[in-house]
Amino acid sequence: MNTTPRSSSSRRSRRPGLVLGVVGVLGALPLITLWVGGNSLAQRTAGNDLVSIQGMNTPVLSSRRVAQNIVNEISRDALANDLSSVAAKIPTKACLKVSRGNTAIFDKRSDLSLIPGSNQKIVTAAAAATLLPVSTVFTTRVFGKVDGSKIAGNLLLVGGGDPLLTTSDYAKMEKFPTLKPTSLETLAQRVFEAGVRTVEGSVVGSDDLLSDSRYVESWGSGVRGVEGGPLGALMVNDGVVVANPIKPDDPSLAAATEFTRVLRNIGIVVTGEPASNGKVVEGTSEIAKIDSAPLIDVIAEMLTNSDNNTAEILLRHIGFAHNGKGTTESGLEATGALLKSWGFTNFTLKDGSGLSRDNRLTCSLLVSLLTRSELASMFTHGLATAGTTGTLSDTFTKSPVAGQLRAKTGTLLNVKTLSGFLPQKTGSPLHFALMLNGAAIADQGNYRPLWDALGLSLSRYPARSLTAAFGVLP
Repeated sequence: MNTTPRSSSSRRSRRPGLVLGVVGVLGALPLITLWVGGNSLAQRTAGNDLVSIQGMNTPVLSSRRVAQNIVNEISRDALANDLSSVAAKIPTKACLKVSRGNTAIFDKRSDLSLIPGSNQKIVTAAAAATLLPVSTVFTTRVFGKVDGSKIAGNLLLVGGGDPLLTTSDYAKMEKFPTLKPTSLETLAQRVFEAGVRTVEGSVVGSDDLLSDSRYVESWGSGVRGVEGGPLGALMVNDGVVVANPIKPDDPSLAAATEFTRVLRNIGIVVTGEPASNGKVVEGTSEIAKIDSAPLIDVIAEMLTNSDNNTAEILLRHIGFAHNGKGTTESGLEATGALLKSWGFTNFTLKDGSGLSRDNRLTCSLLVSLLTRSELASMFTHGLATAGTTGTLSDTFTKSPVAGQLRAKTGTLLNVKTLSGFLPQKTGSPLHFALMLNGAAIADQGNYRPLWDALGLSLSRYPARSLTAAFGVLP
């Protein structure tokens, strides 16, 4: 049996944070003693001197300050150790990064370019919140030639690029109901309140504001028309006609069909059949309009419910604001330029939603976006809450982070991603990005244990037992 004692240096090398902490406390004891004595003397000092000393919230030589620094370091070391166990189980094509404020706590392959899935929407959200005016709303308008209570000819429904136009019966069909829909019934009621009782022609849709390209070029056939699109500036119910199981190829025709149905339901006679490719012509006037929810709520719909159509329409609005072209390409150009102005170079953008398998992002980029101070309120408002809302409503339900952790999910074949933050009682949240690319990784039995382990590790920060031992609060 080998009886040679292990060196003390090898033991120290495994717990450098703890050793430094103990040394720090021992080194600080003389200062603490001086502070305690000085503080006692201060309590006996009369008048103005007492007021001055009491004004110091936490003195530089405070034992509380020294202990807290040690707790912080030990907490970071403990979390990094937990995360090492999680990272040991992730695929080769995967990355994990966790930080608090400007302090990186754990980093594994954070600069590796990976397919982000719907974590791409974090980029789109950042660009929309930065490049579009905060007061932005998307307005849908109705035009026609008014003749008493009649519309002489067609009623024109003009799209303003509102991705949240919805009928109440469609909302009941959605897996994740639209959070703040723009009611098509309300728009129809406003036409009625304007005195219209008969439309002698048809309801005709118009979607000229944005590109008429119905899909993103790099989308696979399995997602076209199913997960996203057909796209346009006039969309109702994501392009669905409630009574028809097959989406029309033209979303403005689908919108005209739904508006015709809603108008008839409230007693307005529409004699013609729905049509598209309408234009505002001389002699027509605006009869009614309806605005979308504010921009921040439209972004929240995209993030919370992972709404692909909303992401793509927002990207086209970004393009329209950039150069007057409401195309996917112009939106990507503006978004890429914004990322470069923030110092990022390692990325590939092909769409706004993440449905394209040609997108590439890094964990480092995602965490950096999530920690930008000017975007914090937007992400807090928009990201889904663990076990509670949107795409996280059935995830982390029994985890310590339920009701607290906020994140964006992402799913494609062989892709599963999760990026967001866990709030802390005081100070900066823990921000994280976990991107997994690999065979069958999107199967629940493969990714859920990793997500659960990540959530559990984050929930243990700070090291509360050590905090209690030192008698200080985190």
